[in-house]
Amino acid sequence: MEQRTEKHRITICMGSSCFSRGNSVNAELVQRLIQEGKIRAELQDAEVTGTLCEGLCKDGPIVIIDGIIHRQVSPMVLQDLLTSSDRVPEKA
Repeated sequence: MEQRTEKHRITICMGSSCFSRGNSVNAELVQRLIQEGKIRAELQDAEVTGTLCEGLCKDGPIVIIDGIIHRQVSPMVLQDLLTSSDRVPEKA
């Protein structure tokens, strides 16, 4: 298996639609999971950033984990994505 050399990334769309649909809560959830050490080990040191509109407003809230776009991400779905190792597909 190939060793990953670049840092993991969690990007949260902070455009007005995604923000009001739940990414305001999702942003706090990511920070809390990291602080409490409940996030998957490989994401513990991930770079967490907000971004302006991703242009996917109708599918929001949008969260991007290592380049994989996740649509309609509720806090419950996000917690599952960040804590369960079998939820995030690997890149080919």
